[in-house]
Amino acid sequence: MSVDKGTIIAILRGIEPEDACSIVEVLQKNGISWVEVSLSDEAKGLGCIEKIHSKFKNTIQLGAGTIITQKQIDQVLEAGAKYIITPGWERELVRYAKSKNVEIFPGVFTPGEILQAVQEDINVVKLFPANDLGISYIKSLRGPFPNVHIMAVGGVDYQNMKAYYEAGCSSFAIGSDLVPRGATKDNLQQIEEKAQQYTNLIQELGS
Repeated sequence: MSVDKGTIIAILRGIEPEDACSIVEVLQKNGISWVEVSLSDEAKGLGCIEKIHSKFKNTIQLGAGTIITQKQIDQVLEAGAKYIITPGWERELVRYAKSKNVEIFPGVFTPGEILQAVQEDINVVKLFPANDLGISYIKSLRGPFPNVHIMAVGGVDYQNMKAYYEAGCSSFAIGSDLVPRGATKDNLQQIEEKAQQYTNLIQELGS
């Protein structure tokens, strides 16, 4: 699974399973085909993954986030997730995911954790929380890790994404600024407008 430069991943968190497919449909129609369902609420998250997988099959890059145990990896794979995102670095969790032949984008915070990820043949790392680390920190990382794909997560939004992109971040997982926590069908117009904004911005940055 390849995460291209400029990829935007929409994070769905706290959403009722019956609302998930309507939200994903709006995202897909407006150029966002990567979706991460958070397991911060495990029951809702697993329900959303099952619903989305059932309807969209392989037309959506469907993943599971906030994964902290091996059991959760098994659960989300059974539900239909195609990749795993963790909130922090945990070598055994990474190795377990790789043993299941599933792509994992582990959370990292320090150069030491990025180095450990590289040693495990991880090419895409989730830098979290990106807003606390800041632009100058990300620029500094590009020196020792020029070939590591950095996914910026945490506090990244439409207003500051350009700065993160120019600092060296290759992709972005966007939460409440794109899909509000606990969003319902009542939020579809707002989500559509935001998705259009993000898609247009990425096109501008890549041109």
